[in-house]
Amino acid sequence: MADTKELRADAPADLVRALDALALSHDKHRTTYMLEILERHVTLELHKVSIVSSMLRGNPLLPDTKRTEL
Repeated sequence: MADTKELRADAPADLVRALDALALSHDKHRTTYMLEILERHVTLELHKVSIVSSMLRGNPLLPDTKRTEL
C-alpha cells in the first residue's frame, strides 16, 4: 500500500460545487478528481523546474544552493 497523508483545507463553497460537478461529469468522486488534478499540476511544475535547472546550470543568477559547476 502506498504511503499517504491527509490533505484537508477549507475551500470556497462555489469552488467545491464546481469541483463536484466536474468530478460527477467524469464519473469520479471529488477526492479522486482533485488528486488527479493536483498530480497533473505537480508533474507540469516539476517539468518546468527541471528545464530551468538544467538550462541555468552554472549560471550565477541561479541561487548557490542550486548551482553546480561543470
